[in-house]
Amino acid sequence: MQPELTAYRHPATGTMTYVIVDTATFLCAIVDPVLDFDPKTEAVDTGFVDQIIADIRAKDLGPTWILETGLHTGHLSAAGHLKYETGASVCIGARVVESLKRLAPIFGETMVDLDGWDFDKLAQDGDTFPMGGLEITPIALTGRLPGAVAYKMADMLFTGDLILCPEDGAGRCDVPGADAGKAWDDARKLLGLPPETRILPGVCAVEARESTVAEERAGNIQLNDKIDRLDFIALRTAADAILPDPDLVSPALRVAIRSGKPPSPPEQGPRFPVVDLSKL
Repeated sequence: MQPELTAYRHPATGTMTYVIVDTATFLCAIVDPVLDFDPKTEAVDTGFVDQIIADIRAKDLGPTWILETGLHTGHLSAAGHLKYETGASVCIGARVVESLKRLAPIFGETMVDLDGWDFDKLAQDGDTFPMGGLEITPIALTGRLPGAVAYKMADMLFTGDLILCPEDGAGRCDVPGADAGKAWDDARKLLGLPPETRILPGVCAVEARESTVAEERAGNIQLNDKIDRLDFIALRTAADAILPDPDLVSPALRVAIRSGKPPSPPEQGPRFPVVDLSKL
């Protein structure tokens, strides 16, 4: 029996949040939940993820896993709020510990557990774990901050911001931890899966969109089979050069290393103090 999939696109960031339901048990997993955030006022809001929670409750589902595809730089994670509201466990790649030990001191975050205990599961590459009758297989990615993973479930592959839909290419590689060459290596590994595998991207530029491995290999503007590693690096570098500055990186990472929990508003001063991104 095929799992049920619902996709939600966050309007401000284009981030995709997915809810996957095991129709035999009505257990569900949520991939990459998003907080609403206003960079100018530093206001955080849960409206977007609360609608997803309402849908889960309306269907009487059992939230089991919150699957983070990495320490996000393009949106603020709502994993903490979702865990509090539903009791679901937060999962991320095991190598996140390397990122925590490097990033927490830079952000001055003294309450972050550097061994990763703020997360409920540190998933090892290829170490399959269950959700009802479904199996979830994390696939470690090296072209992002340590801890990044794709998730394989049934015929679905959740790629985070690595492989996007064919017309969007790949995710940007000018953010902390990203490496264009390694991102190409990761993408080729994922595109070696069976051609009918469904690609569920972590970001959609215009609207919710999925593809298949076969469609990506034939038509992805930066990752198709006619493009080699050096071509990809050149294409991605040129594209990144004309994109707007990634202005959510600092607050997004500050929330991400806290397992999706925003810092409390201070009595005075900014909630998300500016961090020199060159240190990241």
